[in-house]
Amino acid sequence: MKEEKTTLPARPEPEYKTLRVFEEGRNYKTTFTKKFQTRKPWVKPNPEEIKTFIPGSVQKILVKTGQAVRNGDELVVFEAMKMHNIIRAPFDGKITAIPVKTGDKLPRGAVMLTIKQTQN
Repeated sequence: MKEEKTTLPARPEPEYKTLRVFEEGRNYKTTFTKKFQTRKPWVKPNPEEIKTFIPGSVQKILVKTGQAVRNGDELVVFEAMKMHNIIRAPFDGKITAIPVKTGDKLPRGAVMLTIKQTQN
């Protein structure tokens, strides 16, 4: 019998960046997937921004721009999962921005207030 050769179209190999880790004489190699390469980069949180921790809506804003607040003062009543959560000031400061208004529906991580920290 005569052996037939079939040729398949060449499929280019995907290009991945690789990382090599040498630990105790062992060589590990991993490839970075496209999902890893296109991920959203981590950004250091700004402690002066008060953000939502869960999706919800603003029920009441208890402060005004320019107002001085003390650690523990009530800032916003935020409704999430049918519960009213009181957002309090994490430190002494002055309200510099309130980009939301009563009734706004906010996703997780949205900025509700910005507070400029003051030194006592």
